[in-house]
Amino acid sequence: MIGPATVDTIELDAGPPLERPGGAPLYAARALVFAGAEPCAVETGSLRSLIAHGSHGTRQQLLSLPQPLTPERAEREVLPALEGCAWVLLGGQTAGDFPADTIDALVAAGHRICLDGQGLARGRRVGPVRLGPIDQRQLAGVTALKLNESEAEAAGRLEVPELLVTRAERGVTIAWRGARHHVPGDGRRFGDPTGAGDSFAALYCLERSRDRPPPEAARIAHETVQRLYAA
Repeated sequence: MIGPATVDTIELDAGPPLERPGGAPLYAARALVFAGAEPCAVETGSLRSLIAHGSHGTRQQLLSLPQPLTPERAEREVLPALEGCAWVLLGGQTAGDFPADTIDALVAAGHRICLDGQGLARGRRVGPVRLGPIDQRQLAGVTALKLNESEAEAAGRLEVPELLVTRAERGVTIAWRGARHHVPGDGRRFGDPTGAGDSFAALYCLERSRDRPPPEAARIAHETVQRLYAA
């Protein structure tokens, strides 16, 4: 897992704000340990954000922007740590966190890329998160793209080998080889869903690295996230 670390101020329904560390590397590593795997997490920068969860859904505000991972930094700081990793999860927070040249460098090194598309849908700006379309050219070299429903609706039509759309307690939809597959959820909302998407994407990569086909990998990943976040 590669991505910026975060310091998040989190509001849960009407409760008091809580400040705690976050980001894709933290939540992805937590999920892999829960699944009995050994994580490899590389933090590429940092930012601060505000996250509010409630019956309305989730709202987020970015207070700063992380440093982009350039191909030169990837070569020097990241690729040595990824030796032996077949799949790599890119957990960006904003567009520009992983330039196309950086993804090219990771692919050239033999890694298959799962990209969390939330950053591309957000753009690169501080302030309240606003979702918009994703440029297909930003997905060159990406094997799997993970979006939530809101991000997928804003992103527009995209072509990737494996498209995963998470639907919270209602499951996951997978588009693969011209067909759509649905993994049902159990209908239970998470009291605190922060990081659930990162956890799902990491577990999906784990199962794909075991040569499970995308629908089965998504099913196992989703069921594991349900157990992890209910724990």
